[in-house]
Amino acid sequence: MAEICPFSLQSKIGTLDAVEPYDFDRSLDFLQDFGPMSGEQSVEGGSATKAIMVEEQVVALRVSKGKKAAATVDYELFSAEPISSKLADSMQERISFFLSLKDEVKPFYSIAKDKDPKFYPIIERAWGLHQVKFPSFLEIACWALINQRIQRPIALRIKRSLTEKYGGSIQVDGKVYWAFPDRSRLEVASAKELLELTRNQRITQRLVSLISMLDELDEGFLKAAPFDKAKERLEKVRGVGEWSSQFILFRGLGRMGRLQQINLRPLGERIGKVYGSGGRSPEEVNKTYGSWAGYWSLYLWASTMGAFKSP
Repeated sequence: MAEICPFSLQSKIGTLDAVEPYDFDRSLDFLQDFGPMSGEQSVEGGSATKAIMVEEQVVALRVSKGKKAAATVDYELFSAEPISSKLADSMQERISFFLSLKDEVKPFYSIAKDKDPKFYPIIERAWGLHQVKFPSFLEIACWALINQRIQRPIALRIKRSLTEKYGGSIQVDGKVYWAFPDRSRLEVASAKELLELTRNQRITQRLVSLISMLDELDEGFLKAAPFDKAKERLEKVRGVGEWSSQFILFRGLGRMGRLQQINLRPLGERIGKVYGSGGRSPEEVNKTYGSWAGYWSLYLWASTMGAFKSP
């Protein structure tokens, strides 16, 4: 287990631009209610703080609404080790991708307003929300394998055990933040160690399969390849099927352009409330929204969270 650093930290600050419309408060609302990261970050005082591991260095990032312009995000980095220019640049890219700052949601809004008036009130309540992703491909891939046919508290316990065994921690303003392990830390895990942590043979076999295939998976390929090709490659991992491959591509890598029936199953009740007894099929959503179909499901999901519900 990594030691918590009690002494003074290195820090760097900066500002990132977002594509309008963007409202950082909407990101905070979403992050605060996002179950898979429950307890891993603090959201208070208009900012969010969480830890990330980059090339075995634990960095805490704190993000808040930009002070100089509305569509900006201010950030501060903290680390017990020096923060190099290379690391700072890498963290800028990581924050921008994590908060989807470069997503242009205006076309999505226009489609909803013109072609889907029953849905448009949801957009108005969540105006300026950009997708908040998982911080890394490895984290979402592990979560997708852990969180199958298992109760959420157990899945969170397993994820926490992996983090404390192979990740690292940092203390900022008296609070300890744990960072999920990066590849260099996790790929040394043995099947025996993973079984001791997960207490689940099935999950252990899946994690071993994932770790053994990280070279072949290639995050750059998964982000850029045709959707079906990326999905096919992910499904070579033991335990990655229809649901988990789409979940990884959508919530981890920002592949927003397609819905299948499995995407909408958990949202059936909410769809009925929005559209009435006729509901809304994936085919209809894909035809209406095209490459924005994923954002439609994201906003529908957000509408089930407390901060985005009708007064």
